[in-house]
Amino acid sequence: MKLRFEDRDIEAPPGASVLETLELAGIAIESSCRAGACQSCLLQCTEGQPPTAAQAGLPRNLVAEGCFLSCVCVPTEPLTIVRAGSARQRVGATLKERRWLSSNVLGLTLATDSPFTCHPGQFLTLVLPDSGLARSYSIAGCRAGLVELHVRILPDGRMSQQLAGDVPDGTPFILSGPAGNCFYDGVDSERRLILAGTGTGLAPLWAILHDALDRGHRGPIHLYHGARDESGFYLVDELRSLASRHPSFHYQPTTENLVAVVKSSETTPADSEFFLCGDAGLVNTLRRALFLRGAKLDRLHADAFVAAASGRS
Repeated sequence: MKLRFEDRDIEAPPGASVLETLELAGIAIESSCRAGACQSCLLQCTEGQPPTAAQAGLPRNLVAEGCFLSCVCVPTEPLTIVRAGSARQRVGATLKERRWLSSNVLGLTLATDSPFTCHPGQFLTLVLPDSGLARSYSIAGCRAGLVELHVRILPDGRMSQQLAGDVPDGTPFILSGPAGNCFYDGVDSERRLILAGTGTGLAPLWAILHDALDRGHRGPIHLYHGARDESGFYLVDELRSLASRHPSFHYQPTTENLVAVVKSSETTPADSEFFLCGDAGLVNTLRRALFLRGAKLDRLHADAFVAAASGRS
C-alpha cells in the first residue's frame, strides 16, 4: 500500500502499520504504548481515509481533522500523511525539581519553555531529545509554566530508570500532547464526584481533585486509592490534610479489591460523576460494573494505563 509522508513515497509492507512502515523507512515518529491508547503516535491524513479502528477513542474534532493512531493503522487505501501539527503541542521543558513521593514513585516538576495548554488530569508524552525515548505520563498539575508528573519507577523501565538516576536540574525534555478526557471542566459543581484509581492513577485524580476544590466544587468528593499493600500509597498525609480542611472531601485508601469497595460504597451511581484511572484491567472492570448499575456513560471518564512494549514507564 502506498503512503506519502513529507514529500516521500513509501510502500507499506502487507499487514504493517503506518508507524512500522515509517520506522522501516528511517523516519522517527513519537510512540509509547503501541496499543492505540496513549495517542503519542498521532498523525494526520490529508488525502485518503484511515481505517475506523485507527481513530477509535479520539475526540470528534480530531477525527474530523483526519487524525489517527499510526501504531494501529494498517492502511487499506493510499494515504497522504503529515505530522499532527495543531492537533498536538510540542514544547521544550527543563527539569526544575525531583522529589520522591514514595519508595518507587518520583514526582517531577518541569518548567516549559513556552506555553503548554492542558487540563489537569490529561496525559502527555515526555520525550528525551537526545535518544527520542518517549513515554506517556498523566499530568498531576499544570500552572504558570510548570507541569507536574508522578513517575512509577519500574525495574525494567527504560525511561523511569533514567529519571530515577542522576538527572540534574535543567535537563532538557520535550512535552508532546496533551490527550485524554479525564479533567474537571464541564462537571456540574453540585454533583457527587467520585475519583478512583490504583498506583500512579492517583496522579490525574490528584490534579482533578485540586482543580475541583480550587473552583469551589460544592458536591461531595470521594477519592478511593487502591494498592496491594501499604507501600503502594503516597501523598497520604497531604490527602488527609485536605480532607480535614474540606468537610465535603473524603479520602479512602484501601488494600482490598477496589472494584468491590467502590461498588459497595457508591449505591446511587446514576447521580455521580466518575473518574477512573490506573491499571487497565481494573479500570475497565469498574467502568463496566458502574455502567451496569446505572452510571451515565457520559459521566464515566477513564484513563486506563496500558503497559505494552513501552507503556507508562
